[in-house]
Amino acid sequence: MNVIADIRICIHCNDLSGKFWNPAIRWTKKYAVFVEIIDDQGRVGLGECWCFDAAPDTLCAFLRTEVIPAFLGRNLFDLEEISADLIKRATLTARHGVLASALSGLDIAVHDLRAQTLGKPIWKLLNAAGSGKAPLYASGGLYGKNKGLSELGAELSDMAQAGFPVVKMKVGGMDLSDDVSRVLHVLSALPEKTRLVIDAVYSLAPDEALQMFETLPSERIEAFQSPTRADDIAGMARLVRAGVPVMATEAEYRREVHTKLIEDRAVAFLQTAPIACGGFSRLSELADLVRPSNARLSLEVSSTAVALMAACQFAAAEDCVAHVEYHHLHQVFFNHLPWPSSGFEKMMTLPTTPGIGISLPNNEVELAFDTANASPEDADA
Repeated sequence: MNVIADIRICIHCNDLSGKFWNPAIRWTKKYAVFVEIIDDQGRVGLGECWCFDAAPDTLCAFLRTEVIPAFLGRNLFDLEEISADLIKRATLTARHGVLASALSGLDIAVHDLRAQTLGKPIWKLLNAAGSGKAPLYASGGLYGKNKGLSELGAELSDMAQAGFPVVKMKVGGMDLSDDVSRVLHVLSALPEKTRLVIDAVYSLAPDEALQMFETLPSERIEAFQSPTRADDIAGMARLVRAGVPVMATEAEYRREVHTKLIEDRAVAFLQTAPIACGGFSRLSELADLVRPSNARLSLEVSSTAVALMAACQFAAAEDCVAHVEYHHLHQVFFNHLPWPSSGFEKMMTLPTTPGIGISLPNNEVELAFDTANASPEDADA
């Protein structure tokens, strides 16, 4: 009982055609990599792995040869032991980053199966006393072709009108004065009660970030995401001391970095992506890390509805989560979410469906690997 019998890898490609960009990347094609774990009762657990690569091949090959064999035939409740063994092995293989992405998807899928086995949604599996609700914020405001101030203001105003209490836009891709003008225009277009997150995607020096923040009405700014280089913890700490509500850094998975960000008081919001940091197991550790501090968690989502539901399940379990990103560009499978596309509230109620609350639309993905139908070479690997 509760034995992992089969694991599938599926992929999806979202063609964004290069029409939108941020200071770090112009979006052309965005891949998503999913894992489905099938137990000996035929139940399917679903997870997603972080994939910002130009193609998913490396991650899929790593899953197939290095990670999946360690899970096959094991009990669902051996997750922590299996993961610890793989992380220990990474000391020699030097594959820590891709391993964190791979383990994130498998950890989420195992928790999905565990919750299904117990007839509970994941949030209740994690914390029976959880609220069952997730605080969402709307994310958009990218740079775009023929996208002027009026279009930008209308975009974020529409998000606020849809019910989101916090919205996000990009900065750092233009001259400082031009970006400040963009932010001030957006603030003028938003209702007075709507708060704004500005995201520089690691593009500014600390002095530039502080200069930008000091030109803005601080009471309207919820957070300044990734204002400077991801490794400039001292710079982020200096910004926090100056009153900047720093939020960082979404794809980070290293325990020592998370710990230093909190111990050095370098963030007001410790931002992490559930599909990059290690899944629910690692999120629980991060909740324990921030709880005694003045910081809170903010969960990054920039891929699909599967990642969004994973983030929402955790937010519904832990009140130390300040908000969950609801993206307005990266919306793969959002039509399968358990909510309407409008009428958002400050706190969105999660379904009581056992598990993660969403399944993979298999007619919309490509099967990349299935252990039940693996070739002899795959089995040997």
